[in-house]
Amino acid sequence: MVDTGKGIRIMRIIKRLKYAVKDKIENSFKAMNLTAPQGMIIGTLSRFGPMKISDLSKHVALSNSTVSGIIDRLEKHGFVERTRSESDRRVVLVCITEKFKDESKQHHNDVKDIFEELLNNATEEEIDTIMKGLDVLEKVIDKHQDEEDL
Repeated sequence: MVDTGKGIRIMRIIKRLKYAVKDKIENSFKAMNLTAPQGMIIGTLSRFGPMKISDLSKHVALSNSTVSGIIDRLEKHGFVERTRSESDRRVVLVCITEKFKDESKQHHNDVKDIFEELLNNATEEEIDTIMKGLDVLEKVIDKHQDEEDL
């Protein structure tokens, strides 16, 4: 059984880190005139390529209707476009426009640089310890979720 005080401390640290990371990412999105959900969608499309709205919804954990509305706004700004699948014309895919692709990659690199800069004050040993701790936490959470699914 975990000491309640330790559990609360872990949750406080996670919450504080979550907001710190969220602020950094939101500031980057604001520089691109994107909301956080729009940025998540752009990031997902950048990483995985063209996707159906239903698949995109699963990746960003938002409903299909919410994602569809976000895609409408992104499309108006020329950031994304809807295209028909060549293999199945009934399928509509969303992809980042060429115009926006380079700008999005640059901002992604800027966010990556921000986090690398934050870690510049840490030693390699400290970074390894952080990674090990996060890996353990992730395994504990996954194990708990797997037990709930049974």
